Parts: sequence; structure tokens; C-alpha cells
Amino acid sequence: MQVPGACHIAALGMVLALSLAGTAGAQVAGVRRLGATTTETEQVIAGWSAKQSILGRTVYNAAGDRLGKALDLIVDTDKRVSFLIIDTSGPVDLVGASRHLIAVPVAQLQVHGGRLLLPDADRQALASQPAFVHAPVTRTQSSIVERAQQDVDRARKTIAQLERMSAHSSGDARANLERQILSLRQDQRAVEDKMAEMEAADATQWQAVEAEVGRASARLRNAIRNAPT
Repeated sequence: MQVPGACHIAALGMVLALSLAGTAGAQVAGVRRLGATTTETEQVIAGWSAKQSILGRTVYNAAGDRLGKALDLIVDTDKRVSFLIIDTSGPVDLVGASRHLIAVPVAQLQVHGGRLLLPDADRQALASQPAFVHAPVTRTQSSIVERAQQDVDRARKTIAQLERMSAHSSGDARANLERQILSLRQDQRAVEDKMAEMEAADATQWQAVEAEVGRASARLRNAIRNAPT
């Protein structure tokens, strides 16, 4: 069943854009300031804000029946939004009951009258669909690697500071600073090498290498703390 005037969701890149079929206007997600002065211009960004307009919103069918809530968006390897994750458990379910999540292709989703619609769906049909289960944390989501990258950035700044200090020093003081710079660079390189090793590791090995990244990062943090300021 096609709802007249409804608009189909399309996604390009990391932006979820909804085109308004048959209308002259376009949904505006926000603006991006192009300068830093009071006379700066603003670029209108067409599309829909996932946070403000989609996630957490109730999804209905064409009859107005509540199907669930929009919980998550899945971005595929081509950087396109491919699926909407809907929590179909709803407030009518028993307290403590496990949630039932399903994945719906975004091409099936429509917007009409401010509502998110799956026109032909019903709760019973959705409840019978296989549950969607989020995958475990992957290497691209590793908080250990994120912190390690922050440590590498701090090491670069610390090395630059030590180099400036060394340029204005002489004798034993300069020699000591140069030793500390060399040591910091070695620790920084060790972290970067482990992160590269983790990136190249296969699915069965990357978590073991992640632990090595954490240890190398801890050594680098300690070296940064002990560096003169």
C-alpha cells in the first residue's frame, strides 16, 4: 500500500537525506557556518537530522498502529545508511521482558504527516522476524586504540616542546633533553607500530594485539608524565 504524498528515505554518504517526492521544498537538517565573523554566511544542509527527527521516534503502519521505536541506523561499507533498527517491544510488553529488535531496509520506510511509516507492516509480522543483534565491539570502536591515538598526539606536542627547550639549552641540560626526546620518539613509534599491527590483524587476533597497544600506550603516557615542562 502506497501512502499518497509520502517520502522515501534515501541515504548518501554519512548523511541521511529524505527527498520530498512531489513537493517543491526540501527538509532542512540545519546550517553550517562558513566563517567566524558576524557577517558570515550560512550553508543550508538539506536532509533530516537522525537525532532530532528519526532516532527515538515511534514507527507506525498505514493504519496508524504503533509498530515500535526507531532505535539505531546501520551504515554499510559503502557509507550509506542501509537499515533502520526498530525496537518492537513497546510499553505493552511485560516489565523485564527482553527487547525484540528488527532490521528494516531504509528504502521501505516512509514519512507522511510527520510520522515514520512502514505502510504494509503489522506488529505480529514484525514480531515473527528474526531478531537483530548488535555485533560485538570491533577494532574501529576500540576505546584502547582511541586513547592510544590521543597519547601519540600528546607525545608529538611534548616532543615539540622539548625540542624548543633543547634549542635554548647547552651542555648537560641539552644532552639530557635530547635523550628524553629520543626515548619519547621510541615509545611513540612503539605505539604506532602496535596500532598498525592491530589494523592488519585478522578477526581472531586483533583483540590480543589490542592488549599490546594498551601496554605500549601506558608506557608512553608514563614517559610523557615524566618529561620536563
